[in-house]
Amino acid sequence: MASTGGQQANEEDKLILSLCKDKGWAAPYLYLFEDFWRPSTHIQGVNNFQKYFQAKDDDVIVASFPKSATTSLSPIHMLASEYSRWCIQIRRASYLLLPNNPT
Repeated sequence: MASTGGQQANEEDKLILSLCKDKGWAAPYLYLFEDFWRPSTHIQGVNNFQKYFQAKDDDVIVASFPKSATTSLSPIHMLASEYSRWCIQIRRASYLLLPNNPT
């Protein structure tokens, strides 16, 4: 009897073999999966995310490539997650969000 991990790997192999492929620039091959060209290593991550992630109404997903302005994304994440708490204060103190650079 095959293990669950082996079964999953077999299903992923079958999926990858069924996809269109072309020579890649960063990986040996890219596969056309859900209208995007991806390396085979990304397909497993996308499948796992779609199978096991259970979204909630208040979830926010912030994704970026490593070293691509992740420092800038941190305040955006904080604003998004704390919006309801700070919304009233921002309306009262609109000077916090300056329309122009200070002189």
